Amino acid sequence: MTEKQKRDNGELYYAGKDSDFLDEVIKAKDLCYEYNRIRPTDFKAQHEILKKLLGKIGEDSVIYPPFWCDYGYNIEMGKGCLANHGLTVLDGAKVRFGDNVLIGPGSIVTKDIPADCVAVGNPCKVVKKVK
Repeated sequence: MTEKQKRDNGELYYAGKDSDFLDEVIKAKDLCYEYNRIRPTDFKAQHEILKKLLGKIGEDSVIYPPFWCDYGYNIEMGKGCLANHGLTVLDGAKVRFGDNVLIGPGSIVTKDIPADCVAVGNPCKVVKKVK
C-alpha cells in the first residue's frame, strides 16, 4: 500500500517516503512561497496562484499572506471568505470553508465548526451562534 493510500484510508502515513507524495508537497510549498511574495495589493495575481494551489477558491475570497499548506488540493474555500494573516492548513484530509467565512489568527481547529457561529480559542470551540 502506498503512503497516499494509507492517508486516504485514514491510516498513519509518511509523506516523505512516497516520491509522488513528495512531488505534491514540493509543488504546494513552491506555490505558497510564490503566493507569499506577491505584492499585497495585487489581488489578481494572488487569486491566480490560489486557483492553481487550492482544490476550490470561491469568488471574492482572500487569504492574506503568509499562507502555508501541505498539499493545497485538499482545501476548498467558498465565496466571500477572508483569512487573516498567518493561516496554516495541514490538509492531509479535506478541509472545507463554506461561503462568507472569516478566519482570524490564533485557533487550532480539530473538528467541524457549524454554520452561523463564532468559534475561538485553542482548541477552537463555538462560543455563540450568529443571528
